[in-house]
Amino acid sequence: MVKIKFDHELDLTMFKDKLREEQLMWRVLSDHELEILDQELEKISQLFMQMFYAVDLKPKLIEILINRYFYDDFDEMNAILAYAAQMLLTDQFDDVAFLSDLRLTMKQYFSLESEQTFIHYDKQKHVFFEQAGWLLEEVTARAIDEKKQEERYQVFLQSLREYVKTRERGPLCFVKWTADEIQIFHENGHRYTLAELNDIIMETPIHIYQFAQNEQKISPFLALNPRQILIYSDDEADPIIMSLQNIFDERLVIIRNNIFPFENK
Repeated sequence: MVKIKFDHELDLTMFKDKLREEQLMWRVLSDHELEILDQELEKISQLFMQMFYAVDLKPKLIEILINRYFYDDFDEMNAILAYAAQMLLTDQFDDVAFLSDLRLTMKQYFSLESEQTFIHYDKQKHVFFEQAGWLLEEVTARAIDEKKQEERYQVFLQSLREYVKTRERGPLCFVKWTADEIQIFHENGHRYTLAELNDIIMETPIHIYQFAQNEQKISPFLALNPRQILIYSDDEADPIIMSLQNIFDERLVIIRNNIFPFENK
């Protein structure tokens, strides 16, 4: 159990609402103090961070966007703020060290130790701004960069959509997609070898595109330009599959709960 003291009614009210949403057990001790009866320390820490971001950080980030970067379009600012929230409140960027460090830095000010019995929320906020105020400028810059990268990627995807639309369509392809390997089969059951795929790629103008390493898996499909792509995968959330869906649209179909037709080839 941990006791929490708040100095501001808004923080207290919002935190109570979050506790209700998470169905955590708590009780009021005084006008500005309550006690959490559950031992969900990680969840409580996350609630602190969500509230801190919404009430304290977000308005400051908006000020930075307006006064330092001269943004005046609220849709653009909201898109940037969405990236900032992902960086600070989710694990979406955990595989990018310099971005995940931002979340870990913020988290250390609102984490609860297993033996901790009391936290003064406003004091933790004060300590954060005193010691880690630099994070606001950093996360704003990183979020702007992330938005620009996404915009460039969308332009890139659109160019690929136009490319596959203008080229003659090839045969239907069956694809066995696993985390370790992508096997592409012609509709007649022939499995394309790596050498065959490389030859097909070299015969098409897609070498003009500068693919990142993880995007090179897209190249064979652009070169083959199948009239339809049937993917048998154990991971539909694979970002490469999602990119292919964006490029080929309804021509790509994910087959669920079916045996791959060329299993023995």
